[in-house]
Amino acid sequence: MSSQNNFTGVKVLVTGAGRGIGRAIVTELHARGAIVYALSKNPDNLASLKEQCPKIISICADLTDLEQTQKAVEPIEAVDCLINNAGIMELADFLGISPEHFERQFSVNLNAVVFLSQIIVKKMIAAGNGGSILNMSSILGQRPVKFCGIYNCTKAALDMLTKSMALELAVHKIRVNSLNSGMVQTDLISGLMGQEIDPKEVEKVIMRLIERTPTQTSFMPMSDIVNTALFLASNQTSQITGQCLAVDGGI
Repeated sequence: MSSQNNFTGVKVLVTGAGRGIGRAIVTELHARGAIVYALSKNPDNLASLKEQCPKIISICADLTDLEQTQKAVEPIEAVDCLINNAGIMELADFLGISPEHFERQFSVNLNAVVFLSQIIVKKMIAAGNGGSILNMSSILGQRPVKFCGIYNCTKAALDMLTKSMALELAVHKIRVNSLNSGMVQTDLISGLMGQEIDPKEVEKVIMRLIERTPTQTSFMPMSDIVNTALFLASNQTSQITGQCLAVDGGI
């Protein structure tokens, strides 16, 4: 990869690219000259992203469908970096957790990461140039909060997956890290208010998180998350692997 976080010519695949953190990462990578494969299951989000970043390669696929995923990424040559960003959060109290609630979140937040990463890692190994994988995790995988029981579990599992992948893939010069972000003002967070849990209770949970943050930051600046993600993806971190790096204001 190029030095100084200059991504000119670097091939990066970003999932969950249509909105939120994923979209912000794609936008910054595009600005820095990367060859960006932007994957989202929402064609409208991809279309608007393509208008904003005309040089990206758009890929529309549902990562919970393995056959569809394989067909979507099969034409891609080996990338230098995979950023597993796609994720969902659904709220429920413990007694309200249903099999569907459980399966949906694990399917997107963990299963999809495993099986897409397998496809991409095989391409990386065949190319013989090593690579970097960044799993976008959450501070909630380390410090649980109410109503997010299954989401908490998916992110805790993702962190352990990160460490396991790093251990096994180091021989192929493939680094694997996760970024555990605090709350970022995205559509995902905004959408929590429209779920079944009383919005006032959700607001209380968010306020408690803010109160526990030493920097007293209400939401993490998107730029902090994006810059950290690109730092971990760059060749400036060639000896950083198996790490779960928190960007959370010191919670």
